[in-house]
Amino acid sequence: MGSRSIGDLLIICTGARPEWVGPSDRPRFVTAGALMLLTAGLATYAGATVAAMGLHRSAWHTVAFGLFYAAVIFFLDRSVLLSPRPYRWGRDATVRIGGAGAATVIRVFVAVCAALLVGEALLLTVFASSIAPRVAEIRQEEIGRALRSFDTNQDGEQQALAAGLTVRQQALDDAHRRVAATTTAANCQLTGAAGCLAGAGPIYRITLADLGAAARAVRTATGERDAAQGRLAAFDRDRDTRRARFLVAQTATANAADDLLTREKAFWRLTTSDPSVLLWRIVLTLLLLGVDLGPLTFARTLEQTGPRRRERLEQWRESTAQELEAQQIGSTIRHRARLARDLADAGTDRYGQHVRRRDEIEASVRLAGDLAAAEVARAEIRADRDSRIRELRARHRVPGPTPSVDPAPAFEPRTPGPRT
Repeated sequence: MGSRSIGDLLIICTGARPEWVGPSDRPRFVTAGALMLLTAGLATYAGATVAAMGLHRSAWHTVAFGLFYAAVIFFLDRSVLLSPRPYRWGRDATVRIGGAGAATVIRVFVAVCAALLVGEALLLTVFASSIAPRVAEIRQEEIGRALRSFDTNQDGEQQALAAGLTVRQQALDDAHRRVAATTTAANCQLTGAAGCLAGAGPIYRITLADLGAAARAVRTATGERDAAQGRLAAFDRDRDTRRARFLVAQTATANAADDLLTREKAFWRLTTSDPSVLLWRIVLTLLLLGVDLGPLTFARTLEQTGPRRRERLEQWRESTAQELEAQQIGSTIRHRARLARDLADAGTDRYGQHVRRRDEIEASVRLAGDLAAAEVARAEIRADRDSRIRELRARHRVPGPTPSVDPAPAFEPRTPGPRT
């Protein structure tokens, strides 16, 4: 009873209902559910381990991330197993099973990434003792690069201080030469040598003022030279101390840098130097990839089970029924459109005939009216003529003539006139 309950739970994990699975298909669904749980457990370990390496914490503290990653993998597998491959029309008008969907492609991509991450996490743990020397080597290289950069900066600063000292020394030498020149000029003015006026006159006082200014410039230049020399001496004296402090700080920083990237660099050096490590990486990655793709691989075997065939057939019926209904609706719409065009053309023709008959009738009525009006006018003329003739005959007592007939139009029968 307990084993059947566990089997029903594994079947539920695949998204199927236990009562729908027949005895012959039950082992396949149980195996698929077990593979899904195994993949979820592997995803839990992978997520927790990678998060622990990245955050420098224990795996127990990052197990929540691993569970979240495992839930994502589990429900991706479930979505793949719940989506049977539908039927498709083949090129030869036959019905065939379609290809994988978007969920399968996403799951394969996630499986490849997970296999690489889990494989790296396991191999980093297995080869930790061999990776440690490479990690130390990388740290020493980083410390060496930092020291070389420090020495370059110190040399540049020392050259700047030395250049400043040189400039101050040149200024001091110029000040000494100026003092010597003004002293010679003052002595020349005082003693009256060649080209100079003897005596302490105005020129001598001007020369003494220049000598005082030159002496002050010497004192200023001497102070600046001494200050620059002191800075250079202090820099040279403290250089070793600064370098030692910098080395200690860089060593502490390099030793604290125990992240996943540093170990991955060291592992890559170990892989390039030892082909057996490369072989282990490939084999373990392929093994983990196979385990991670187990539910997807086993999903193809579930396509031939009874529940999946029924679901696929039901989907095919629904899709074909909808397509047939759409085709019928489309045919009805096209027939109605043709019928509407025919009715419109017939109505147009009928209206045209009606207009033509109306025009013909109106023309006939106008012609008949015109003929009747002409006939009435002729009759009025004849009546008026006959009335006048009778009056004249009665007045003059003239016997009436023989009756005569008025000529009629060629297209009408002649109408006899009234007898008098």
